[in-house]
Amino acid sequence: MMSISEIRKMTKQSLKGNWGLAIGGMVLAYVILMAVSMITFIPILGAIAYYVFAGPFMIGVTWFFLALTRQEKPEIGYLFSGFKTFGRNLLAAVLVFIFTFLWSLLLIVPGIIKSFSYSQTFMILRDDPNISPLDAITESRHRMNGHKGRLFGLILSYIWVFFIPAIVMFVFGIIAMVSTAIFQEGFNSYAYDSTYGSSDFAPVFLIVFFLVYLVMGAIMLGLAIWIYPQVLVASAVFYDDLYASTGTFSDDMDVTSYQPEDDTTFGAIPPMETPAEPEEAPHFENKTWGSESMVEPEPPTTAETPEVTPTEPPVEEEPTDDTISEAVRPSQPEETTTEPKNDDEQK
Repeated sequence: MMSISEIRKMTKQSLKGNWGLAIGGMVLAYVILMAVSMITFIPILGAIAYYVFAGPFMIGVTWFFLALTRQEKPEIGYLFSGFKTFGRNLLAAVLVFIFTFLWSLLLIVPGIIKSFSYSQTFMILRDDPNISPLDAITESRHRMNGHKGRLFGLILSYIWVFFIPAIVMFVFGIIAMVSTAIFQEGFNSYAYDSTYGSSDFAPVFLIVFFLVYLVMGAIMLGLAIWIYPQVLVASAVFYDDLYASTGTFSDDMDVTSYQPEDDTTFGAIPPMETPAEPEEAPHFENKTWGSESMVEPEPPTTAETPEVTPTEPPVEEEPTDDTISEAVRPSQPEETTTEPKNDDEQK
């Protein structure tokens, strides 16, 4: 984003070779507005007619200097380009005026701040023909978020020279008021009038006073012709720099220019590292480790499993010392000792 000094340099480059077009367009616009303002002497209707004309016309003037900044070489007739979309531009001018006026009711300072917030509205209307006036105002407010002070500093860097003749005229005004009071008092006093005759200097002082005001007025007019085109072009340069630096906006921050780290989406949690796959549990064939075994034992085959008839319950046998319990050797087939018992019974 360019600094104020860089914008001023870019403004001079844009006006190089275009000073005649810029000054001619500004003077013509001023003369037209002064001529149209004559109808404001008509009560109510005159003021309404003036603002109906001045709104789209000032938008056209803004577009003219924006095209001049972009080296598009606009013609003088482009000053009236705001009337091509008359309804939309008139509504935008009316809304900007109403919003600024309502904020000015609080105090003068809020109205000035909001005027800078809405300063990009007219140029947004030119670059986006499909945007509505209210959306253009909202977009201008978003773009100027955090940049109002920079635009104020840019404009102040041009108009500060107007303060010098204004201060001179103010000082001469005070001197004129004090001198007039002294001369009036001396004129009414018989002693002062008869002794000094100071009232004779009053016409001389008034002539000097009006000459000074005339010279200061001419100086201010010359400054306006030289400075005001620079202010309009600098505002257009500021607009292009602001759009190139910030682009599309959300409510409070620029989301398009944000480059998240690790290629993650804005607002998303960065992906975690994929853990290593656990090693497979050891597999033991034909082995069981009790009811809590990690590997399910394979079902026994028919050759290894003894056939047990459902009608005959298994005969329980008391464990002896030379036999191994079934819990220790579950994989061996079960042995039956029915024959020795049958022999004993026969005996």
